Amino acid sequence: MKRVILRNWMAAALLLGAGCGLVACDEDNDNPTEPDVTAVQGNYSGKMTIVEVNPTDGEETPSGTDITATVAADKILFEDFPVRDLIVKIAGEDMADQIVEKLGQVDYAVPYTALMSEDKATIKLTLSPETLKLTLPGDSGNDGEEGGATTTSEGSEEGENDTEIEVTITSDAEGTYTLESKSLVFGLAATAVKLNGQEMPFEGLSLSFELTKK
Repeated sequence: MKRVILRNWMAAALLLGAGCGLVACDEDNDNPTEPDVTAVQGNYSGKMTIVEVNPTDGEETPSGTDITATVAADKILFEDFPVRDLIVKIAGEDMADQIVEKLGQVDYAVPYTALMSEDKATIKLTLSPETLKLTLPGDSGNDGEEGGATTTSEGSEEGENDTEIEVTITSDAEGTYTLESKSLVFGLAATAVKLNGQEMPFEGLSLSFELTKK
């Protein structure tokens, strides 16, 4: 009789343990880890479209420029940021390609803070863009050298004839990252330009970014 009671007790204990395990599994499935603002971090590719702030009537909408970016914990990082359209506005179409070649690769970072929406569907990014600083190498000043735009070597008067370009970048609206589509949309604006510290006439450009996480 004691053996029967012991067996029944052990069977009940095993069933109870199995039931608790199933409940725990169900609870885990019902409460998956909720996304947070780190979901926006990653590598992106997409388009940057530059449109004049005051476009001319009948002007075609630009098709956009391919661009890649990396979203880190506190900034959006661009390697080889496309600046040709900006240079066209500053110096004109005829000089743009030559200036872009002299500038070389332009890296640019946009600091941001992020906030998750209440429904956990989107992340809002408040952008705090900094001045885009470009250095245009000047002529070396050495007669007889091919290509007057050579980089000054160590020991020479480095930067004496360089042109410093400062572009004021602003952002008036929040960016949005949508978790379901993994798309990141935001805008920047180039609002002022200085050459060697001197303000120059500039109409301004708006920059629209539509990126998708890889």
